[in-house]
Amino acid sequence: MKIFASNLLMSGSVFAGASASICLNALSLILTERMQIMRDVAAYKAKYHLPVEDLAREEKVLSAARNTAHEAGLEPQSVEPFISALMNAGKAIQYRYLADGFAQPDLSVTDRCLDGIRQRINELDKHLLMMISQRLRTGHLSYSERAWLAEKTASPNLTEAEKDNLLDTMRFIQRAE
Repeated sequence: MKIFASNLLMSGSVFAGASASICLNALSLILTERMQIMRDVAAYKAKYHLPVEDLAREEKVLSAARNTAHEAGLEPQSVEPFISALMNAGKAIQYRYLADGFAQPDLSVTDRCLDGIRQRINELDKHLLMMISQRLRTGHLSYSERAWLAEKTASPNLTEAEKDNLLDTMRFIQRAE
């Protein structure tokens, strides 16, 4: 899935001619990977006894998102609720993995360094905003498209309420004027 999403997003010709359904499929794949990578984050933090909360990191993520939004032709402030929802869902997923850690002894074993994991998260966030910008060129998400995204976006430890919050905040993202 990672390779497909990365290849799809790296291709400029796909961006130029992407239909709404291709954009929606890519959004679902990227959101799913973004949430699934939280297992690696939780494993690393468990292994090195790091807290889930990292407010300095969250501010860096928001700042990077505002910059990416500007580059993607989006209103930078309009992406903040969505990025915050991504981070909140990510933290909730990490807490759930950590709470289940006693039943899953392999949780504290990861071969990925936190910097590498964070680099992938940054790439995914950038791809998400670029794909959202691409999708908004054809108009806002319809109710049926939102429902399709809700059905297709799945990750262990991601609740329906968190998924709803992600998709609701995505609807507030606006193209720059």
